[in-house]
Amino acid sequence: MNKKRKSRLTLVAGAPNPSQQGETPLDRVNRDLAILNMRLHGLTFHEIARKLPEAGFPRVSVSRIFAIVTKNLRSCREQPARELRQLELLRLDQLQAAHYKAAMGGDAAAAARVLTIMDRRAKLLGLDASGEATNSLDEARNSLLKKLDSLARGQAAPSADCKADAKK
Repeated sequence: MNKKRKSRLTLVAGAPNPSQQGETPLDRVNRDLAILNMRLHGLTFHEIARKLPEAGFPRVSVSRIFAIVTKNLRSCREQPARELRQLELLRLDQLQAAHYKAAMGGDAAAAARVLTIMDRRAKLLGLDASGEATNSLDEARNSLLKKLDSLARGQAAPSADCKADAKK
């Protein structure tokens, strides 16, 4: 085994011997941890699929890698998801810092990029109103406008609530 390959194997703790015939549950756990670690460090699913054999693990399809990452993030919402969210936020901060000065200087393309980054950050943090809440607000606004229009035309009789308020 050449030195380059050997050094890559030492980067992934607990990497199984690729010459082993069957994959044990411990091998799968180690493989899944390696996949999550690679994803946490920014590798794409395709890059992970290419690097797994280099790290001493059997080949895994891109769709299987996606399923492993998704399953593990769902089952361990607290720590891995929090770390991945923090990593994504740091990346967004770096991207925004790279374009912010130009955006503030009047570069329309840079301003559009910054706004896109800000939008992505808001979605990641759950700061945007849900579509359902937005629809409810739109419905309420439209209903209120119709009522005001009707009142302005003198077409609608006051509601029971309005009559009660008038008596007070």
